[in-house]
Amino acid sequence: MKNYTFFAILLSSVLMLAACDPEKNNPKQTVKHDVSVTVVLPDTAFSGLSEAVLTVSNINLSTSQSFSNGTRMDDTTLVYNISLEEGFYDFSFAQDIVLNRQEVKLKTYCRNIGVTESCTVPTMRATIIYPTKDFVIAEIFFSGTVTPEGKQYNGDKYFVLYNNSDSVLYADGIVLVESEYLTVRQEEVTPDMMDSAMTIDAIYRVGGNGKQHPVAPGKTFLIVDNAIDHRQINSNSFDLSKADVEWYDESTNANVTDIDNPDVENMEKIYCYTLTIWVPHNQGHKAFAIGRIPAGLSDEQYLQQYFFQYDYKLVTDVGTFDMSSTAYLFPNDWIIDAVNTAPATTYQWQVTADYIDAGYTYVADYGSDKTRYGKSVRRKQYTDENGVLRMQDTNNSTEDFLTAQTADSYFFHD
Repeated sequence: MKNYTFFAILLSSVLMLAACDPEKNNPKQTVKHDVSVTVVLPDTAFSGLSEAVLTVSNINLSTSQSFSNGTRMDDTTLVYNISLEEGFYDFSFAQDIVLNRQEVKLKTYCRNIGVTESCTVPTMRATIIYPTKDFVIAEIFFSGTVTPEGKQYNGDKYFVLYNNSDSVLYADGIVLVESEYLTVRQEEVTPDMMDSAMTIDAIYRVGGNGKQHPVAPGKTFLIVDNAIDHRQINSNSFDLSKADVEWYDESTNANVTDIDNPDVENMEKIYCYTLTIWVPHNQGHKAFAIGRIPAGLSDEQYLQQYFFQYDYKLVTDVGTFDMSSTAYLFPNDWIIDAVNTAPATTYQWQVTADYIDAGYTYVADYGSDKTRYGKSVRRKQYTDENGVLRMQDTNNSTEDFLTAQTADSYFFHD
């Protein structure tokens, strides 16, 4: 009898606990909200080659879904009415179109939108992205190599430019710039100039008289750190002695000096933040771009007119601090091509405007990934309607680049 009483009391207690368990009695409900996304199309006549697709990515869950059932409100307005769970989302719109008998893309982006009951997604305005008929960055090797003894080796970094047009281009006057901001640390910067200019900390220019460095269609132009046969120092490296140009720094530190190959032309150094030698970070951490400074603007005028002082909040484990710094602005209108780079798991934000580069690429999964050495990022290729080999350039490095490729500065040579 005592045993029956004991089990009755135990069962009653279990039932009472179950009744008091909020997880069992009030399971967490998935809350969805109706969201309206408006895309404004260019006010010009075009025909669609593909569906107009809105891609919605859940930042928290790393999932995405696509919608192609937008409603035309008028000639230039497309509205997507969708239902989304609460959370933070990126929105991107894309469509392949024909404009003036040329295949181009419509694209626009809207990032980090919190979906709540009162959510409003800012109106997205689609931009026409034309195929690049200029130089593009075809390959970047920033990771460096390691010696047979396992030591880091940095002097063999390079950039490969590719003539993606149908005519001879001249590399004279092309500038190579590095971003001031880190792609692995998002900061609240004031003033925010990203929509109009890239904030940079290094800028080097290819010299010449305007027609000194011809590059035929489908050919490359190689920019290197040290134009030497690195295999003589490090058997795991490669021969860069036949590069087109090298960047060279006069160091103020006798213990940290650069190597100058007198047989290879030095780039013209307009500015660099370091007083020693410029070496791109071997994990990426930055964006790189090529462009042209308008004719008639001297280096002195550029450094005077585009000097930039900004404030930012530095967030650390011990607190947040108000900081200020200086750099230079490089207007987006001057940029030909840009690439954001960062390790896959530490990337936080793009340091260029979306319409300059809407993604990023990488050689390492994480910062200390030792497999990154000897690896580069390399642009994808395709054959156009005329059978001509082209570099893919959608202004999104995530889509346009192959990650962690075995570095080869002559990969695109015949």
